[in-house]
Amino acid sequence: MVGESGIGKSRLLGEFGAAAARDGWTVLTGHASESDRGSPFGVFADVLGDHFASLDLVEPWRLRLGVRALLEQLAPGRGLVLMLDDLHWGDEASLDLLGYLVCHPPERPLVLAVAYRPSLAPGRLTAVLAQAARQGRTDRIELGPLDAEAVAEFLGPGVSTRRCQVLHEASGGCPFYLAALAQVPEDQLQPELLATPPPDGARSGDAVVSVRDVPAVVRASVQAEMADLTAGVRVVAQAAAVAGDLFEPDVVAAIAGMNRQDTDRAVDELVARDLIRPKGRGRFGYWLPMMRAAAYASGGGGWLIQAHARAWAALEERGASVFLRVHHVERCARTGDERAIAVLVDAARMTAARAPAKAAHWLSLALDLLPDKGEDDERRLELLADMATFLGMSGQLEQARVALHEVVRLLPRDAVDQRVRAVGFCATIEHLLGRHAEAGGLLLAELRQLPEHHYDGGAELDDRVTALKLKLATASLLCGDFTQAHTWASAARRAVGGTGDRLMSTAAASVLALADYAVADIPAAQRHCDRAAELVDGLTDGELARQLDTVVWLGWAEQCLERYDAARRHLERGLSLCRATGQHHLVTYLLVGLGSTLRWQGQSREAADSVAEARESGKLVHSPALRAATLAMRCRIATFTGDTDQAVRLGEEACQLAGPADDWLSVLASAFFAHARLMAGDPQGCVSILVDAGGGAELPMIPKPARPGWFDVLTTAALALGDSREAEQWATRAETTAAHLGLAGSTAFARLARARVQYATGDTVGAADTAHAAAAAFRQVGDPFDEGCAWLLAGTATARTGLRSEALRELEQAYALFAQCHATGLRHRAAREMRKLGRRVPKGVSGQRNPHNALGAAALTRRETEIARWVMQGLTSRQIATKLYLSPRTVEHHIASIRAKVGVTTRAGIATALLTAEHTESTSAERLALPTASGGQ
Repeated sequence: MVGESGIGKSRLLGEFGAAAARDGWTVLTGHASESDRGSPFGVFADVLGDHFASLDLVEPWRLRLGVRALLEQLAPGRGLVLMLDDLHWGDEASLDLLGYLVCHPPERPLVLAVAYRPSLAPGRLTAVLAQAARQGRTDRIELGPLDAEAVAEFLGPGVSTRRCQVLHEASGGCPFYLAALAQVPEDQLQPELLATPPPDGARSGDAVVSVRDVPAVVRASVQAEMADLTAGVRVVAQAAAVAGDLFEPDVVAAIAGMNRQDTDRAVDELVARDLIRPKGRGRFGYWLPMMRAAAYASGGGGWLIQAHARAWAALEERGASVFLRVHHVERCARTGDERAIAVLVDAARMTAARAPAKAAHWLSLALDLLPDKGEDDERRLELLADMATFLGMSGQLEQARVALHEVVRLLPRDAVDQRVRAVGFCATIEHLLGRHAEAGGLLLAELRQLPEHHYDGGAELDDRVTALKLKLATASLLCGDFTQAHTWASAARRAVGGTGDRLMSTAAASVLALADYAVADIPAAQRHCDRAAELVDGLTDGELARQLDTVVWLGWAEQCLERYDAARRHLERGLSLCRATGQHHLVTYLLVGLGSTLRWQGQSREAADSVAEARESGKLVHSPALRAATLAMRCRIATFTGDTDQAVRLGEEACQLAGPADDWLSVLASAFFAHARLMAGDPQGCVSILVDAGGGAELPMIPKPARPGWFDVLTTAALALGDSREAEQWATRAETTAAHLGLAGSTAFARLARARVQYATGDTVGAADTAHAAAAAFRQVGDPFDEGCAWLLAGTATARTGLRSEALRELEQAYALFAQCHATGLRHRAAREMRKLGRRVPKGVSGQRNPHNALGAAALTRRETEIARWVMQGLTSRQIATKLYLSPRTVEHHIASIRAKVGVTTRAGIATALLTAEHTESTSAERLALPTASGGQ
């Protein structure tokens, strides 16, 4: 059994020995140790005890024969298993005796089970084992690190995908270190320190301390490895840990304060002991981050400070990157050290787009180093403002809020540009924290306190006033005050009209388009949306990245105006720019918007992918509002795909997190929850929740253009309760509301609501005709799911009139659309209606679960299917991540989802399930479905 330290050799030996004992073998166990190398036959003395002491140790040939005879005596029953652990420390005499036994085994059955570290194995051991291999007498088991899937299995089902990924990276898949790290509380892990390198490809070396306190068992293990090192070699080991995860010997020599020749000899010894390994291009590194962390922790505090100072000097002399120097600067700099402050500030600003959390940390250190003098107040304020921005970008919202409020407090009134930027970003942070009223109050207070030459009561021509008014418009939208939002957005649009500021004009047009929609001025909304899209498309990525929230508002406006292709294109562009520029606080907003757009387009799997990513990204941004939005959208998708139990659970959680229905997000979460309750068989709960959240029977808290869809939901609920009179009233409200909007989707929902009432009251011909019109309108919009709902109703109604062939054509249309949308519930219902008319639809097509699968491979999203196919080809998670331009963590999340859906626990199981599903699909197999309904935006 061959493998490095901590890889599991001893554990596997133990398991082997226990199995052999259960089978009736005699099992003896011995260990070699480094201290025994000077004692001849130390390994066999350990394993054979007093029996060995009685042998003749003078004549080698007598000893060999004696040991051979002794082993025969000790092997009653089936035979003898002799287990020798850590044989890389075996003395030469023991290895010679082992070689003799391999070539001249006893008459009775003997199994020699040996374990060793290949990097430390002496030549005599490898020669003995090579000879045995040539004779066909060996089974070699090479133990490597656990892959991500095995780590997840090791840690158990209660551990999140993200924590599994962090522990896998930190432990290198080594079971010993993994078990130690698993005992560390999650809040003491620093997974961001294991992330990708800074922009120039260099690493700052921070992966050395991926755990704040190295676990005691890890520290003890490394100390045991280092215990027999000479003082000079031990210093080089500590200096190597200080240098970075990759180091060059000349830098280590400078850190250790030793000459190059002695340092090279020490490095050679550390390599021989497998503490460090060559990494190519003349560089070395510890083979596991935790080993380096433990070696680092073994250095004294004072010595470490001086070591980092020497490392900084050595790297500066060599002209090394700021990212290599900053790791050392932050650990040895002193107050007032201007060189250190400059390094920290440069590193922060250069890395902010990729690692804003680290940038904020470095600026915090720079602020601590500033001398407490009045002349530095302006610089202190500038650094504080930048730090607050980076904190917000990285999702550290509460810390960002505190810092931004301090910046606003310290800025003088005449620093208008800085104040507007700080107040505007602070308002964004307040929104992310769900404090919409506080955001509006902060903005309004700042607007009213602007000097008169910036704001003179109505003749605003200053872009700073415009920026505040745009922020006030978005705050009013999020608070659900659509009229006030339109007032502020219109004022901002007028103010920016003659300035020629393209960025501000783009933002104003985007926000105004959504505000126009909210107050049901659809022609104006369409004009402003056209203008905003034109302006956004004309901006370079660099320009747009300066005001990325514009894309959020434009994407939602386009979605509300039924321009799904345009919304998807703009949201995807915004998402790409967010990730490229480190604006992580907007990523979840964009992913939720993209998921909603894809859902409207009938791409439920892709929508689920997007929202799954939103869920993962949301974990990095501590925002209750974003988490509630993600939960609400997951509820929405689950409702449409027929997973009603999950939809109800997610909807309830979203409502609890969003709080009372007094803002737009809370209203939407409640509406989605209400629809889920309807689909789960609780129409009364649906009506109560939706009417309460909507502010009454007219649903005033929901934008007017979206109401027809929700009136359709209420119509369905009333009919389910057997109240056709109430259903008539809801359908009439839908028609009245949609009549003057000019939106095809709103009109289609009103028609669908009317068709439902007609069918329930016996007017099947009228129901079929009205449903036809609704289907045509949904097709015009590009909403295949709701078009399928209209065709299903049309087909059902037509069947009641006796027109079988026409009914079947309509039901087939519905079935095909539901299949396209992966709406399993309604596809099952359409199949049932076709069977009633004598059309054969195989049971496996409409509803029978694949008995091999939990949900079936057909339940996989497009991305999951893609990843599953790479898994079938044997690629690791990291290789898949590279091919698909994803993070390994995201790939692991998808693989966990794949395993859950197809009901397996291994990668091999994924391959089997996918092959089975492909064979079944080739014979028209499809999945179980439950009834569902449509619903508004």
